[in-house]
Amino acid sequence: MIVSKTPLRISFVGGGTDFSSFYKKNSYGLVVNTSIDKYIYTSVKKLDPLFYEKLRLNYSETEMVDHVNNIKNPIIRECIKFLNIDDRLYISTIADVPSWTGLGSSSSFTVGLLNALYEFKNQKISPEKLAEEAAHIEIKILHSPIGKQDHYVASFGGFNKIFFFENEKVKVEKIKIPKQNLNLILSSLLLFWTGMHRNSESVLIEQEKNHNKNKNILSSMKNTVNQFIDLIKSKKISLNKIGNLLDKNWEFKKQLADNVSNKFINNCYTEAKKRGSLGGKILGAGNGGFLLLLAKKTNHKKIQNSLKKFGLEKYNFKLENSGSKIINNF
Repeated sequence: MIVSKTPLRISFVGGGTDFSSFYKKNSYGLVVNTSIDKYIYTSVKKLDPLFYEKLRLNYSETEMVDHVNNIKNPIIRECIKFLNIDDRLYISTIADVPSWTGLGSSSSFTVGLLNALYEFKNQKISPEKLAEEAAHIEIKILHSPIGKQDHYVASFGGFNKIFFFENEKVKVEKIKIPKQNLNLILSSLLLFWTGMHRNSESVLIEQEKNHNKNKNILSSMKNTVNQFIDLIKSKKISLNKIGNLLDKNWEFKKQLADNVSNKFINNCYTEAKKRGSLGGKILGAGNGGFLLLLAKKTNHKKIQNSLKKFGLEKYNFKLENSGSKIINNF
């Protein structure tokens, strides 16, 4: 049995500029994100001939089929086809968090499944190729209205600045943050589950339709990336300035599509700011999922208590420096 372990992610600034509709017309896109200690585990093994079916798949559903073209799960189907695998397979997956929560789960699943299938074929694959092929399957083959950033952070892991160039090349730069700065930032972040699952496609489709109108907004969001990096690396780090930049980025993001936010999210965000939040954002496409906030430690309890009346609870996480890896092969 082969098991891959692939991290989920949180993004900070620049999201939306990793779409081809932007970076192909504006030289490049640019984002800052990090992998976190929440994972998708994917196992692949040969299916014993005692089973009647050729392919058995366990995820949120169970599928038992005799031909790859009959697989309902599009990511599993296209990954198997992409690697031309004709073996009997038993594939299953377990995730630390549900799908549609804004942590990049579909892309992490694609990366992790590809990684495990390459191992099944006794072939090694680099993080660059793993991310490139996973993005190709989701964006080019399945026509998912998503950007590329999630595939690369899932493959590489760590705290990254990622360039998306107009010629489709991607450059991943690890951000070297002074340890005391990193500790301060991490201890100042709060993550809350809104309780709202959402299919990101409706948000992203509207965002893509608005890409001409959104050009200036996305350019402004791209410009916040280097400002953000300068702030988190500064010798005199200022949480107020970082929070203000996140808040500015969130205001930009809400303009990309009407359904990025909603009344409930806006009320939660406003309440948190009244209690000391310096800035934040909804992770992923928007309209649900996780709410990320930045606040001084002294205000955390006030924010947590005030958001409880909305049904929001703090969700603990840490950073993860590794990307997708094979943790079992026996």
